[in-house]
Amino acid sequence: MQIQKTMVVVLTTALAYVGLFSINNYAFSALDMSASAPWVFLPSGIRILSILLFVEWGSLGLVLGSVLMGWGQVYGDDPALALGIAVISGLAPLVARSLCMRFAALDENLEGLTATCLLRLTVVFCATSALMHQAWLAYCGRTSDVLQSMAIHFTGELLGALLLLYTAKFVLDRLPQVDRG
Repeated sequence: MQIQKTMVVVLTTALAYVGLFSINNYAFSALDMSASAPWVFLPSGIRILSILLFVEWGSLGLVLGSVLMGWGQVYGDDPALALGIAVISGLAPLVARSLCMRFAALDENLEGLTATCLLRLTVVFCATSALMHQAWLAYCGRTSDVLQSMAIHFTGELLGALLLLYTAKFVLDRLPQVDRG
């Protein structure tokens, strides 16, 4: 039974990531400077949520989703580049989570997670992702101005994550309260 739940988490995360990537491309592609540095990247919010909620299994779902969209859409001409991006997409949020657990004194079960703490976590997640992705792209010779690309990548990750997280909060706040008594 546990393996079925794990597979559901991995596949749901992967599909949500791919779906949000497609929505992001449709809604914001006119703003992008390049595929590696979008100005708004909604899937960043899925990265944060999946890692906070499902840790390693969420990470695996992100890698799977990134592989699916990497070869099909963004870096189809270079499988090694696409695989590196996929691994970083799942690994960067795990690294950020580990940093936050260690230095921000965040509980494993996320007890006491305030709005301010979530904002700090989001900044750390986005900075880690931008740094790791742009370092890989620079290593592969796919970016000419690493600092500019990193700044744009960070901005896109942050705007996308905040947009997704606060939209989710807005929707959840308006749902009817469930009687827990």
